Amino acid sequence: MSHLPSVAIVASFLVLPTAAALLASRDVRAWLRGTGSIRQTLSNAGVGAIFLVTQLLLRGPLIAPFAGLAALVPWKLPHEPLAYVLAFVLLDFVYYVQHRLEHAVPLLWAIHAVHHQSRDYNLSVSFRVGALSSISTLFFHSVLVLAGVSATTYAAVVTVHATILFTLHARTKLTLGPGRFFNAPVFHRVHHGAEPIYIDKNFGGVLLVFDRVFGTFAPYGTEPTFGVVGEKAPQEPLAANVAPFVALLEDVRREKSFVGKARALFVRAR
Repeated sequence: MSHLPSVAIVASFLVLPTAAALLASRDVRAWLRGTGSIRQTLSNAGVGAIFLVTQLLLRGPLIAPFAGLAALVPWKLPHEPLAYVLAFVLLDFVYYVQHRLEHAVPLLWAIHAVHHQSRDYNLSVSFRVGALSSISTLFFHSVLVLAGVSATTYAAVVTVHATILFTLHARTKLTLGPGRFFNAPVFHRVHHGAEPIYIDKNFGGVLLVFDRVFGTFAPYGTEPTFGVVGEKAPQEPLAANVAPFVALLEDVRREKSFVGKARALFVRAR
């Protein structure tokens, strides 16, 4: 872990000039922006900047509990290629479960909703992550210790997994087949769709197998419209993070009984 700051510094010297050169191209800027506005792209980037700050503040304190829990489990997956593949698939299944619950549990949706606020679909949406996402993610990922996933194995597979997930918001229709096994930007675009036929579909991360098995897969048809339905979607990054919690607290306040308030926090109204 002590090498991470130096790696980040070296990576910044390599990535930032390359990114600047790409952004200087009008065609590349148009491809990144998609059909939306510069204002929306800047909003997405601003939300990402807030998430980055929370990552710097929370990542260490949150990884430590994972390592501590892993140390309590006596069995471990071997450091072999197949074990890493198994850990990756297990992580992707946990991602599916978490993602589905984020759309079903109001408290988790308040954290996740900011990711769906963008009215455009391009790579900048990958930066649009809720400020508290690290907390909920580590809560779910901690289940992996029961499968014998060590802290080092987890660090390796979660990095690869996150890198692949970043590409899901690219404006391309390229796929690795018809979506029977592998996810692709065109299928994830369905997940961000605001139309009723697209809502609560395609929760998968790298794999779409779990969507197929549990009946949440929907093929890409007509181009969706994007954004949250019936909710505020502020452009200002801090307000974008706060708005879902304001709405949630208002729902809780309206309930008179303890049971009603608990339901407002944990059960989505149909």
